Amino acid sequence: MKLIVLHITLLVLTVSGLYAQNNQNAEADTVTIRIVGSMENSRFVPAEADIQKGDLLRFVVEEGIHTVTAYHPDNRRELGIPESAESFDSDLLQKGQEWFYRPNVTGEYNYFCRPHERMGHKGKFTVRSSDKNN
Repeated sequence: MKLIVLHITLLVLTVSGLYAQNNQNAEADTVTIRIVGSMENSRFVPAEADIQKGDLLRFVVEEGIHTVTAYHPDNRRELGIPESAESFDSDLLQKGQEWFYRPNVTGEYNYFCRPHERMGHKGKFTVRSSDKNN
């Protein structure tokens, strides 16, 4: 009898764990940020975004040549992302190209386009906890 209860308990825990994992994956979104313009007209649309931890950011270049680069010492800039987050840089992207980034640390991420930073081509996204209790 104890063996049957143990098997049933393990089965319930396994199914619950799989459901929770699939449920978390189903809740993750892909958020698209468009990269438009050239020279002083360059911009990220939207310039600011709020996302949940686990969401995927999709940057799509609609015109021009751009980058998506973190404000981080690795990119010769002051830190503008969470301290424990990894730096990122898409390298040059051309019209029609996409670049994906999935942040895994909550907080505010400031980023820029290397060729157009001096012209104000900057963006920001904030990653919030996906925990519904927070």
